[in-house]
Amino acid sequence: MILKFSGRKSVYIFVGPKGSGKTHIGSLLEKELGLKFLSVEKLGLENSKRSKLTGDERVKESFHEEEAEIDRILALQEAVSFEATGSSEYFFTVLARLRSRYEVRLIRIVSPLETCFRRISQRDAAAHLPVSEAMIKTINEKAAKVDLDWDLTIDNTDQPATSQIVAAFKAIMA
Repeated sequence: MILKFSGRKSVYIFVGPKGSGKTHIGSLLEKELGLKFLSVEKLGLENSKRSKLTGDERVKESFHEEEAEIDRILALQEAVSFEATGSSEYFFTVLARLRSRYEVRLIRIVSPLETCFRRISQRDAAAHLPVSEAMIKTINEKAAKVDLDWDLTIDNTDQPATSQIVAAFKAIMA
């Protein structure tokens, strides 16, 4: 089933710690609803091969690449979703810019940090940006404290049924 969108183009952002299930939920909604999901990790892996920047400059460059890809997708479609931890200050700059152009919905993905870390240790590391255990801990502690005006919270501790996630998401669609 593909949902039809109307009005202003929409951006749905799944925000939560690394390993909380943002990619899983985004991919699930792409399959079930036809909502294009932009994997920031995948985009970052592809683009990092070309970049000569490091540290904060690379982070800023990554956000610009993500924003450009969102604009490209929305030139062709009515809506897109993507993932973020919200742990970088630059996230809020990009969020403000996206809000100036699009209808933005924020979906909080919740899962205990211990569960997130276990999931990270069990997944294919080649499909994700390389990050040290210490950095994961720092990112996830910041991500767990992000406080925004959430449109939806999904508790992904026990990975709810697809039908529950789809029903909850449909309720917030613009």
